[in-house]
Amino acid sequence: MKLDQNEIQKIGHTLKKADRILIVSHKSPDGDTVGSALGLYHSFKAMGKSPTVTCIDSMPPEFSFMPSVDQYQLGMDHLNYDLFFIVDCGATHLTGLNESHPQLFDKTLEVVNIDHHPTNTHYGKYNLVVDKAASATMIVYQMLADLQLPISRQSATCLLTGLYTDTGSFMHSNTNVDALMIAARLLAKGADLRSISKEIFNTTKISTMRLWGRVLKNTYQTPEGVTMSVVSKKDFQETGADYSEMTGVVDYVNSVPNSKYSVILTERDDVVKGSLRTLKDDVDVSAIASQYGGGGHVKAAGFAVKGRLEKEVRWKVVD
Repeated sequence: MKLDQNEIQKIGHTLKKADRILIVSHKSPDGDTVGSALGLYHSFKAMGKSPTVTCIDSMPPEFSFMPSVDQYQLGMDHLNYDLFFIVDCGATHLTGLNESHPQLFDKTLEVVNIDHHPTNTHYGKYNLVVDKAASATMIVYQMLADLQLPISRQSATCLLTGLYTDTGSFMHSNTNVDALMIAARLLAKGADLRSISKEIFNTTKISTMRLWGRVLKNTYQTPEGVTMSVVSKKDFQETGADYSEMTGVVDYVNSVPNSKYSVILTERDDVVKGSLRTLKDDVDVSAIASQYGGGGHVKAAGFAVKGRLEKEVRWKVVD
């Protein structure tokens, strides 16, 4: 995978002068944003820098195996840093910092934006945005490799976590030659694939099983071939599950034969979130999500709108 070498050199020059570095993950953190941030964290620590990782939301328990995940700080109090990295954030609002710290995005600060979402607005002073990359960690790896920066076993494990999760353990259609080549290089660096696969895909809490049971029970297919399910606030309360435990279930719903695309609507406080997936080459779910103010990738996207779920029952008389 090739990156813009002009941008790489600018980042390398800025990084050389920086000491205090803040690395920002998006809210509702997933494996890619956490893996990208911690991959950078370990590399910068090995360089003798003083990196800090932050997110406005707490880390989901399934990431507890990741080296130094306990170093995450909750939120951000100030902007007293030499350099900022924002990882896997397709839009500024996904950081949760756009209102409290708008100056982070006015391009006067030394901000590096690393992302793989096609909807990214290039809000950083420096932008490494590659929408053909399967994960943001792929871009982080390539940047570190291009700059000949250290990639330890810990860093490699974090980076592979992001690639492994965003490709659905290498089963999604975004698994291409570049993804597999970088995965192999990370394994050569000592990445702990066994822990990643065990903790992310082969460890399931009872609350998660109960929640997924509700999702599957509520699944239906429309006459247009759209597979849908809904999850209410009551479902979370009764199963004892957290919102983070929804991760992965939309891909399971998407496996229904002859489905045009799948949608799961999740009720969270006063917001309804939609997760969309498709296996069809002629369907662009990011275009569908954009109609509701969302975005994402061609085959995986999402949106959030204010409101709540309300069940509607329709009856008709037939002969």
